[in-house]
Amino acid sequence: MRTLKLYLHGATMGTPPSQNSHSRSKRGEVGGWSSSATRRNIAFLRSVEPDSLDYSPNQDLLVGFAITLTLRDCPPTSEIWHTLRRKFIKRIERMGLVRSHWVTEWQRRGVPHLHGAFWLPVSSNQDIPLTTATIISHWLAVAAPYGVSYRAQHSSLIHDAVGWFQYVAKHAARGVKHYQRSSENIPEGWKKTGRMWGYTGDWHTRDPINLVIGDDVYYRLRRLVRSWRVADARSSGDAYRLKTARSMLTCHNRSLSDVRGISEWIGQDKMLTLLDVAKGTGVVES
Repeated sequence: MRTLKLYLHGATMGTPPSQNSHSRSKRGEVGGWSSSATRRNIAFLRSVEPDSLDYSPNQDLLVGFAITLTLRDCPPTSEIWHTLRRKFIKRIERMGLVRSHWVTEWQRRGVPHLHGAFWLPVSSNQDIPLTTATIISHWLAVAAPYGVSYRAQHSSLIHDAVGWFQYVAKHAARGVKHYQRSSENIPEGWKKTGRMWGYTGDWHTRDPINLVIGDDVYYRLRRLVRSWRVADARSSGDAYRLKTARSMLTCHNRSLSDVRGISEWIGQDKMLTLLDVAKGTGVVES
């Protein structure tokens, strides 16, 4: 039995274990990015309905900001870092924050930084560049003891769904092996790190479609996804993505190759089209 999970903006496919009777250990202290935390973050982002981001539950027009916030000096403990984050978000909530998503990552020198996307109401008499500066000024206020400067912070507008996906691609879809999430860069003195990502406010998400498929369809669909990924990487001019796309199914162990799955950022409609082709009920689009 093979399983296929179709998110709004992604898909995972794999082979469940034949037996899953091992006992679950209690969840302990969080020690940096883990594979499961990364999967949960990606699953959430793949489920977001981007057309809903520009409006509040009351249909107020919103403007989104993608923000990177940094420090010069590392807080001695993770508790202090999370206190800074909570104080910052609380200040933005007083400005009318409707929703936010954030991730904590590290620089190579072992200092944390915060990536986030924040949506606030905007009116006709509101100066958007000033609002950007005001958001950053709140971070400068709460993080002042650890050496912050305005020039070291970054903020850009999220204009539409395209802007949202640019934010996701740049700051929120990295794997656990990325150097900014590597355990090797966890600051010294941090016995635990706490949560690595989270979100607040009102989000519109769509539950994934869960399917069970046969072996033949599974193998064909894997190859079709690889072909799509190669074509997508080639058209984008991303040499690294092209290299990894070509080798995504390479495995020299037959038993592991047989169960090798996929986890890909791909539209649900496109994935359903590829599934029809794999079943022999559709045709590949030119």
